[in-house]
Formats: sequence, structure tokens, C-alpha cells
Amino acid sequence: MRTEHTLVYDAPASDWLEALPLGNGRLGAMVFGGPALPGSPAREHRFQLNDGSAWSGSPHSQDLEPHFSRERADAILAESRRQIRDGDYAAAHETLKELQHRHSQSYLPFADLFLTIGLSGGSSGAGPAADGTPAYSRSLDLARAVNSTRYEVDGHTVSVEAFASHGPSVLVISVQTDAPQGFDLALRLDSQLRILRRTGAPASGPSSAVLELKLPSDVPPSHDGGAVEYSDDDSLSLQGAVAAAWEHNGTDADADDGGLAATGVRRAVLYVTTETTFRGPGRQPEGTAAEAAAAARGTLATARAAGREALIARHEQSHAELYDSCSITVDTPAWQGTNTAHRLETANTHPDGPLAADPGLAALLFNYGRYLLISSSRTGAPGSREGSAWPGTPANLQGIWNDQLQAPWSSNFTTNINLQMNYWGAEPTGLAECARPLFALIGALQETGAATAREYYGARGWAVHHNSDIWGYSKPVGHGTHSPEWSFWPVAGLWLVRHLWEHLQFGTDDTESAGSFARDTAWPAIRGAAEFALDLLVEFPDGTLGTSPSTSPENSFTAPHPGGGTSRAAAAESSTMDLTLIRDVFLMLGSLAGELGLETDPVVAEAQAALPRLPESTAGRNGRLREWLADPEEWEPTHRHVSHLYLAYPGDARLTPELEAAVSASLDGRGDESTGWSLTWKILLRARLRQPGKVSDLLRLYFRDMATDRGGQSGGLYPNLFGAHPPFQIDGNLGFVAGLAECLLQSHRTSGGVPEIELLPALPRELPDGAAHRLRARPGVEVDLEWKDGRLAGATLTSPKARIVRIRCENAVQELHLEPLQATVLNLASFSPAGASA
Repeated sequence: MRTEHTLVYDAPASDWLEALPLGNGRLGAMVFGGPALPGSPAREHRFQLNDGSAWSGSPHSQDLEPHFSRERADAILAESRRQIRDGDYAAAHETLKELQHRHSQSYLPFADLFLTIGLSGGSSGAGPAADGTPAYSRSLDLARAVNSTRYEVDGHTVSVEAFASHGPSVLVISVQTDAPQGFDLALRLDSQLRILRRTGAPASGPSSAVLELKLPSDVPPSHDGGAVEYSDDDSLSLQGAVAAAWEHNGTDADADDGGLAATGVRRAVLYVTTETTFRGPGRQPEGTAAEAAAAARGTLATARAAGREALIARHEQSHAELYDSCSITVDTPAWQGTNTAHRLETANTHPDGPLAADPGLAALLFNYGRYLLISSSRTGAPGSREGSAWPGTPANLQGIWNDQLQAPWSSNFTTNINLQMNYWGAEPTGLAECARPLFALIGALQETGAATAREYYGARGWAVHHNSDIWGYSKPVGHGTHSPEWSFWPVAGLWLVRHLWEHLQFGTDDTESAGSFARDTAWPAIRGAAEFALDLLVEFPDGTLGTSPSTSPENSFTAPHPGGGTSRAAAAESSTMDLTLIRDVFLMLGSLAGELGLETDPVVAEAQAALPRLPESTAGRNGRLREWLADPEEWEPTHRHVSHLYLAYPGDARLTPELEAAVSASLDGRGDESTGWSLTWKILLRARLRQPGKVSDLLRLYFRDMATDRGGQSGGLYPNLFGAHPPFQIDGNLGFVAGLAECLLQSHRTSGGVPEIELLPALPRELPDGAAHRLRARPGVEVDLEWKDGRLAGATLTSPKARIVRIRCENAVQELHLEPLQATVLNLASFSPAGASA
């Protein structure tokens, strides 16, 4: 067992946060491995199923009441600006609530598959193996993307193995035993959604079972207390189906509830698939549940014709192409144990922190994060329809896994940090392909966001607020009752387009493809974001440009009342986040225009004229970076969001020593303790500041086990290593991938126009020895590196094109001339002191 590529447990999952995830970007499954039933021969295995397109609502959700006339929206914005200008921030806070729409839609659980296994003829129950080893084990092999469960009953082995095939999109489950009499096997499908029709063999076809489903037309957030709604109007929601079929060497038997049953089975293979009427982000659903069921049966027929052995060979190759594209290893004795949750708990007893006790946990979590992104964000898995292919949906707050109809924060796309963090590790760790569903959503948001920009702001371009869904919802949420600190934030689109920019900066082997992406995908999105930013800006009496009303995502400040006293408020003039994003987009636009020969575009000219009128980020009270231009007193000094530090990460601004000090002071003021995703953002920021000691402090917090309840703002890891906000959010897992990569390699700086690649800028002390293979650096360079005793021991760079790069490590630099596709070994002996001629 490769312990940094495997999660292993010695008992079945007792709840969802102990189950193990499988996924192919479309079909997700949480595998429980069967309940613990000492003394009983029965083992019911639960596979909780998700479909990446299973969301409530439809594109009509954005068109529901209330609507705003231009005059009404203008009046609300003008009144809030006046109130802010007059210092009545509390009144502006209330006024902005009038601009709120409803809510984005919710990601839903899809179905459950229950598989009951009992040895034919009865049994006295499970016991230890003949050699005394534990009778039960379950594991997730990250490198193969295969889940395995094994236990013994009366001296006979029962094994269950599952994987999620990418093409065709099926969950494949194999069950076998060496018991001569075989086992009794029963399969049952169920769903929390509305079941329109339930069929089993023979009505549904040979050895198959199908549920036809209707999805809700509206699911409000759980914190709003609203009810799940279904509509008789089929245009207002999706429909779908889940289908299962099997092959076995036993005898079919009568089954209850439209399921399947067999006796005397020694080996069985099950195929499970899902289908919905989803046709792409922002598009109207097409079809019926019956048509989805027919498509699902077609997918099952394709899978059965191929057979398990062909499917697993194809699956392992497809998965390895992504999973093996980057790796990190840590030199440490291999962990010897049978329960990953216990491994984490034991490591947390070390006085110097969990990674001091078990540095291999860092490599395991890095590998797991990449596995989770591969499993939850892919395109291209073909369905059964001729020419059809899965259009892809991005990883949401929970990736692709959810078991609640009203999940925390609707398991939606939260666009003021969480959706973006999901993809920070994609480019630097060889998973650029996994970002395609995000790019597709950005395309849909440009259409819905253009309507929102016109309706709410009378603006060109496109606007997105802080919540979205697969329909491209882009309006400010809140039902007129929620705080503007999170509901009023119209610049999410400006943050999202950075992912298009980063995709270009990290390069591609295919020059024609890169040019097409820049011209057809990145340019219209960035140009539209710049148009909206230009129309959002207002001119202040001193001639500068800024935003008003302006919020800093989910944060607030202490506002004085005109008549005396103070209160909490969230809207002021020119948050640093607003100004940084606007400057960022204007700079991207100008650079991209130069590459595409579009310098004369009128929007480019407007943006270039506006740039020098944007106030620069500066230090304010206590030496910290101002969060708003006026630098009001913080209401919650340790708030989890650090949006005003965007310029340091994920931005690529060249920080002066004064700005670095202000960013560092801001992080000191916020403190380390926070939610899981906030801890990973702080890791990235400390890495950019080259502060490995502070990175270590944060890692110690992030690797805490969640066995201890420390409250709602204290992150850590659950037994299945899902990241805790708490509750579970996948952004912490995926953000950690970017965080560790950033500690090992940074490439956002240039020196005299030459790309600079810095090695080991923030190596944590807990990882003194290790290696990284095929990390990606801007502008498209693959880097292998080794380190010993905390110092660089070797590095090799490979570029698809001839280019010059400058390598920096500690206080030394070296300029390298890279030839196309030729590995260049860094000569450690020839490093020059930093700043010397190389």
C-alpha cells in the first residue's frame, strides 16, 4: 500500500463524513462500505449517488420577482451613495437591502443504492481472519480511483470494489466471495427527490432497475427556512433517472420495491448510471424523465457490452493521465496502520503539531486534493445519445458530493472566494483540463450577467454577485432581508476572469489552441468585465475614480452615527478589493489586447485612461493594508475573509517592501485561527511573503482532526479527510493543493521582462526532505525539484518552447536558456548572489 496515495479504514462508515468519494466529473458516489453489524451475516452497502447537473430550478429562476426598473435601481444606488457621502452608513446598509433579489438554486442529492449481501444458508457473523488480522478493511486508492471493501464471514472472504468510469459514465461495482455456496444479493434504489416511476426486472429490462425522477423547481437556502417546491410546469425544473443493471453467476430471485435479487452468487458486476435533462450551463432543460431513463439504459448497455475488465483498464488509464501529471513526495518512513482517521488523531497528539509527527500527511492531502478535483470537475464523458457529451459543471461548495436536499449554503457556487479557490491548484499542478467546466460557467454568466448589469446598474458588460448556480444566476441575493456585507458585491465576474488569464499565463503546448482560447474565450469575458467596471466607477471630488456603494466580501466596519454612537456597517466608498479587481482587469485587458493586436479597441482606451485615476493600495491604521479607502475601524478584527489582500494572492501585483509589510501586518491582525478555506488562503499569502514559519503555524491548524468541536470558525479535517469550514466545504481541500505548490514554487514575478521562477520560497520546517515532479510554472515550464535538510538539492526544467527564464532560490539567481522539450538541469554550483549579473 502506497500510504501517501491511499485512505484506509478498519470499520464501515457510520456517517457521511466517514464515507469515501468516487467521481468522474459527472457521477459522484459516497461509498459507506456497509454498516457494522457484529454477529449478523448481512452487510448492506450504501452508495449515496450524485449527478453534477442535479440542481433545483432552471434558467427561469433568475427571472422570478422582484424585478427592478432602471429608475428604481438607480434611485436605490443614488440614495445609498448619498447616505455614504453624508456618513450615514447604517442607513445605506438598510437601503441596499432594497436591491436584493431571491436566491440561487441548490445542488441536490440524486439517489441511493443499497446493496445487501448475506451468505446463502445463514452464518454466525463476521469474525477475524484465520491469521488474526482485522476482518474488515476499506480503502480508497487515489492513484487508481478505486474503492475496495473486504471482510470475512465464517472464514470466507467477501470483497466489494467500485470505480466511477469516465466514459461511459457508470459506477461499476464488483462483488465476489470464495464461499462455495455463494451469497444472497439484493439491490434497491431510492431517492430523496420526487419519484415519478420505479421499475425493476423484467419491466425495466434484463436484470435492471430504474427510478424516474423529478427535481424541485425551487430550493431556498436552509438558513432561510423556506420549503422545497415542485412545479407542475416541467419547464421550471430538471427531470432525470438513475438506472442499475447487473450480471452474476447465481440465480435470479423475486425482489421487492422494483429492485433486483439473486441467490447463490459468487461473483457479480453492477453498473449504475445517472441521466438528467440538463443540456449545459445556463441552457433550458430538454426532455423528460422517461427519455432520461431510456438514455440511462443505453449507457448501461454500452457499459455491459464493454465489460468490467475493459472499463477498469480504460478508467485507470484516463485517471492516470491526470493524476500522474504532477506529484509530491515527502521523505518519511511509510505509515503502518489500518485507519487514516486514527492516523490523523495520533499525529495531533504530537507537541509540535501533526506534520512534525507525520509529514507524509502533507503529501497525502496534496494527492487527495488533486484526486477530488479530477473526480468532481471534468468534461467529455459521453452519454448514450449519439454525439452527446457531458458539458461539465464546476466543483461546487462540496465538489460533486452532497446528501442533503437543503445543504449548507445550498452547496452552490459562492463566487466571493470559494468557487475560485476550488481551481487555484489546477494550473500549477497539471490539472488545467479540470478547469474547463469553470470556463463554461463563465461563458454562461456573461449572458445572464449582461442582463443583470443592465437591470441593476444600467451598465455595459456583465455583472455577477456572490452566489450562482448551473443556470448562471447573477443577481444580488437576500430577499430584501439579508446583510449587504455579502449580498451586495457585483464584481465577482472580475475575479472569475483571472482564471482565464492564468490559463493563458501557464501556457500550453498547442500554440494555435492557446491563440484560439485567448481570442474566443478570454478576450470577450475580460473585455465585458472591464466594460462593467468602467460603468461601475464613479468620480470623486478629487478627480480619482472609485466605487460607491462598495463592500469587502462578508466583512464590516465600525460606523459612526451622524447623531452619535456607532454600529456595524458594510458599505462605504472604494473597498480595496473593488479597486484591486478593477485595476487587475484593466491590466489584463491591455496586455491581452497587445497580444491579439486589439490595442485600438475603444474599451481598451477607456480602461487605460481610467487606470492612473484609481487610488493605489496603501497602509492605514496599525500599519495594515486599508480594507476601504477611508480606513474605518474593523468591526470584527479576526474576520475570516482577507479579500483586501487579493493583490498578494491570487493577484500578481509587484509588492513593494511597504506593501509586503502591510499585508503581513494585516494577516497578523486577523490572526491564524479560522475556517478551513481561510486557513488555506492564509497559507498562500504567507507563502507569497516568503514566511515559512507562519506557513507552519497555519498547517498545524489545518491538519487538526475534527473530533473536537472548536466552534463554527475553526477548521480542520473530518475522518475521511474532507476539509471543514465547518461544516464540510471542499474549497479547503482544493486550496491546500495550491498552497503546498506555492510553498515549493512561485512564478508570478518577472525580472527585467524575464519570467522568474522561484524554488522553495516558503518550505515548511516539517517537510525538510522531499521531491516534486512536474509542477507547472508560468509561462508553461515543467519543474522537477528535490530538497534535502530544507535546502534545494536539484532541479530540472522543461519547456515546450525556447525561452529564457531566471531561477531564484534563497539569495541566488541563475538565468537559463531552455530549448524546446529538452530537460535542463539547474547547476547549483553556478548560482550567483541575488541581484548580480547572471
